[in-house]
Amino acid sequence: MPKRPSFSLSFLVPFFLCSLYLLLVSGEFYYERDELRSEVAARESKQIQKDLFRMIHVVESALSVQDISRIEQEVSLVSTDSHMMVYVILDASSRIKFANHVIWRESDAQNVVEGYSNDIHQQVVADGESFIKVNKDRLSIQAYYPINTSSNYSYSSAVDVIYLEYDISSLIADASDQLQKRFVFIWGAGGLLVVFFCWALYWLLVRPVKQLTTRAKNVLQSKPDNTRINCLVEEVYNLGESLLQAEKLIQDNNQKVTNSEQRWLYSISANNNGIWDWNTQTNEVFLSDNWKEILGYETSEVTNNYDAWESRLHPDEKNTVLRAIEQCLANKTDHYESVHRLLNKSNEYIWVLDKGQIIQWDDKGNPIRMVGSITDVTAELQNQKITVERQSHAGVSDIKDREALANELFDLQAYARKSGQYCTMMLINLSNIKLVNEAVGEQLSDRLLMQISARLAGSFAGSCLLSRLGDDEFVIAAKNLGANLEHANKRALALASEVRQVVGRSFNLSGQDFSVFTQIGMVVFDGKESLDPSQLLSRADTALGKAIESPNNSCVLHSLQLDGSHHEPQKLHQELKKAIKLNQMSLVYQPVVDIDGNTESVEVLMRWHHPEFGYISPKQFIPVAELSNSIFELELWMLDEVCRFIDSLHNTELSCPCFSINISSRHFHQDMFVSVIQSKIESRGVKPEYIQLELSEDIFSINPVTAKAKIQTLQRLGVRVALDDFGSGLCPLYRLHGIHFSQVKFAASYINDITISEDSRNIFTSLVNMTTELNYPVVVKQIEDRQQLTTLSQLKSNLFQGYVISRPLTQQDIKHLLESELTLSVVWKVPFNALS
Repeated sequence: MPKRPSFSLSFLVPFFLCSLYLLLVSGEFYYERDELRSEVAARESKQIQKDLFRMIHVVESALSVQDISRIEQEVSLVSTDSHMMVYVILDASSRIKFANHVIWRESDAQNVVEGYSNDIHQQVVADGESFIKVNKDRLSIQAYYPINTSSNYSYSSAVDVIYLEYDISSLIADASDQLQKRFVFIWGAGGLLVVFFCWALYWLLVRPVKQLTTRAKNVLQSKPDNTRINCLVEEVYNLGESLLQAEKLIQDNNQKVTNSEQRWLYSISANNNGIWDWNTQTNEVFLSDNWKEILGYETSEVTNNYDAWESRLHPDEKNTVLRAIEQCLANKTDHYESVHRLLNKSNEYIWVLDKGQIIQWDDKGNPIRMVGSITDVTAELQNQKITVERQSHAGVSDIKDREALANELFDLQAYARKSGQYCTMMLINLSNIKLVNEAVGEQLSDRLLMQISARLAGSFAGSCLLSRLGDDEFVIAAKNLGANLEHANKRALALASEVRQVVGRSFNLSGQDFSVFTQIGMVVFDGKESLDPSQLLSRADTALGKAIESPNNSCVLHSLQLDGSHHEPQKLHQELKKAIKLNQMSLVYQPVVDIDGNTESVEVLMRWHHPEFGYISPKQFIPVAELSNSIFELELWMLDEVCRFIDSLHNTELSCPCFSINISSRHFHQDMFVSVIQSKIESRGVKPEYIQLELSEDIFSINPVTAKAKIQTLQRLGVRVALDDFGSGLCPLYRLHGIHFSQVKFAASYINDITISEDSRNIFTSLVNMTTELNYPVVVKQIEDRQQLTTLSQLKSNLFQGYVISRPLTQQDIKHLLESELTLSVVWKVPFNALS
């Protein structure tokens, strides 16, 4: 027999009343909104037509007396209207003669002005009639207005149409906001009347019957319901009282059983950590023996009440912790989690990971009980210098330093060999932590990193080695994965999945929820290969790189295929020799600009794209080349290519900056170096002042007197010499006496913390002052973000280089830059990316 459909009056009556009311009011709102948009568009179109009529008169009169500046003044005046998107005066071939954006002048309107139509242009000229339309998709007014000038004017053939596009989106938005405010008031007032009517109907008609039905169901289903039924009928009232007494008896018994079960279950899931159970109404707190033991107390030394916990909170963190609990109690967060300090019996503060959740509510939805646990993470965070007030950027330090990590990895391999068990090491990358850092600031970001550290420590420190590498990478090493490789691989992947779940749970800081995404690279080993810790990290890093590149797989297990045999020095050297013969190498050019964005010089960089292995980083092939004679061939080939490019620039009569070529110390110290460089430059017929050789400080570590003499010889020949990585500590300052470098490039480490560290800024300023006294132009390189650039520009730096200003450009792109005479913004926070 089919189930009979049934609906409650408490649902049907409000549903139909509210639906009818919303339909009527919503229909009226959308009708008036469309009318309002049409009205705004019509009003602005009429005003635009008046303004165009006046502009036509100005253009015609200006052309009659050949006063072109008057037209430019009028166009500039129109440009002050923030709603004017496009205002151009065109000739018959769609070329822009006057425009509200100077850069558009003499450009083809079809190429630079979005929304412009040449067909409408020609039709307007042919008909002699203006064309004005409202573009509803772009929320703008587009107008074509013909200029009917006499052919007697010598300039009349140059302009024949005014085209404009006027933005009305903000006008429509303002009008819509007013309309919306009015309708919100209407909706609110009418809604209150509807709600009042529904409430009165429910109270008088539905409620008495529904209470009896609900009470009977609650008795059968053991659901708590402590409300008393007030009714004029004595039998119904007595029945309600009997049911209420039965409910209370069942509820008390069930609650005792539930409390025991929940404590037992949470104790298991909490990994034998300290358990607490808080009754928010009575402030009674159950504290497990282990909770007290973590703080160094015996069972009888701590009373089971709320003050026993709150009084031990660190004063600096107390407000933050209490606020996190309040948010959980107010149902703003699903659970409570905090990393803070508690005072132990020895009157010392220990770090704990404290987490919990609400497990019981009253009939009004207010929380009654919270159950949670604490985990001692002091040992894991002992090297962290994070406080509520951030002290320095170096405050986030490794959980274990790198030397300790290396020792642990050696011990882990020894254990694997001895036990015959596979072990794993995984490198965990927090992929979006930098975005979080930019969004919330470094202080909250540090707190987030500390919570991640504590959460990982609370979940894995008992069975795994936990370490930290940098601001966004962690290392976890685990042992006893089994004697079978396939089984060990599966267990490693399962552990990685568990790590991603632990970190993936949302974090709450200062009322904001954050989600952190991870990618993991893993390596499984049995110790028989006896790898250096750096090799293990390298293999894990290779797997991590694949995980980051993969759109689907966030956990990648290292295999020999990931190593890439071409990265082995011997193999790479062989491939490099082939690449030189087969012309696989290429050059890119990165501008060095002054404070005004003018290109002062260009650094030439080498690139290698292997036909089989793809892009190979200079950090990989340059060290290999320096171990052989290949570095000589590469640098001389680079010089030859640069000379050829400079010669081509001179042939096109372009203004040419100097081009910087990095020279290795090994090449520089060759006996014939100066004569070979001179011969190369002279053979191409290039003036030596267009060539700049960049030398690192380590050239003075071998035969400093000879090195100084070579530099002075090159400078007498007219070749510029720049000093790279200045301040790296490889050269004492007295070695530089008598040498005037054309540029000095600071080591990149000087700007790493410059935006957040006053000490870094003071050191940098001192270096700038010193080099200024020595009359060395300073280049700050490897500027990667806008905040760095702004800070450096305020510290009186001379020259700038980095991705935030311009990426390395191809030969055609750098030529385009020099042809266009564009400036690369330094003070403006906009990276140069117009050249593609």
